[in-house]
Amino acid sequence: MEIKDNIQWHPAFCSAIELELRENKKDLKYEREHNLSKMPLRIDFLVIRKLQNAVIKNEIGDFFLKNNIFEYKSPGDSMDGGTFYKALAYACLYKDEMMHGTAAKDADETFNMDTTITLVREQKPMKLLQQLGEHYEVSRRSDGIYRIHGMPFPMQILVTKELDEKSHVFLTALTRTMSREQARWLLDSTSKLEDNEDRENADSVVNVASEANINLFKKMIQEGDQMCEELKEMLAPEIVEFKILLAKQNEELADKDAEIEKLKKMLAEAGIQA
Repeated sequence: MEIKDNIQWHPAFCSAIELELRENKKDLKYEREHNLSKMPLRIDFLVIRKLQNAVIKNEIGDFFLKNNIFEYKSPGDSMDGGTFYKALAYACLYKDEMMHGTAAKDADETFNMDTTITLVREQKPMKLLQQLGEHYEVSRRSDGIYRIHGMPFPMQILVTKELDEKSHVFLTALTRTMSREQARWLLDSTSKLEDNEDRENADSVVNVASEANINLFKKMIQEGDQMCEELKEMLAPEIVEFKILLAKQNEELADKDAEIEKLKKMLAEAGIQA
């Protein structure tokens, strides 16, 4: 079942992946949306093109080939056999497009293994992994990373809930169940970014995370949790509005306290006990 909401998960996911792989920024080219051949439908998947001979340091991308397709499922969306075959179809159509484009120089390119597929979901797709295990070899690369071997295209499934939260702070932030500790890691990691492009990507992730976990962020602000003031602008509009409203309420309370103290002083001077 697909859960419909107004949160823009996919752009934030693309930003999170770019942040994950930022050590290899010069080796990778990102294509966030793609029109396959002459199809009128815009396919909403991420393509990452890797430079030849580049070695990707991040464990998520250490199996990358020339073209790498990502299919992302937002929290609450299903991942099943249909997702699997849709991703395969994307890869086949993409490969065909590359073959008929300028990138293909000779017929030997036809069966070159130069494309990978990555399916991403917060929760582990137990049934899908079980079904794939009945036909292919499935191995666990590390926490949250499952590789499927023996397919036409190398494939992996990322389970973001199982990824290490500190090592993959931006990807794991795409959740509706963020903890206070996760929120602090996210804000702290964002504040330490120096590259402008990285900061813009982090803004996207923080906005979605704060919108999806609005009550947590409101509580943190209300309780005076140590948050960088400069990060206020990154937060979802609802958070900013709440902080402004809270500040206004605090000012009003301070004014009322001042009035009470003034009244007490006047009564004391008049010899009247409050």
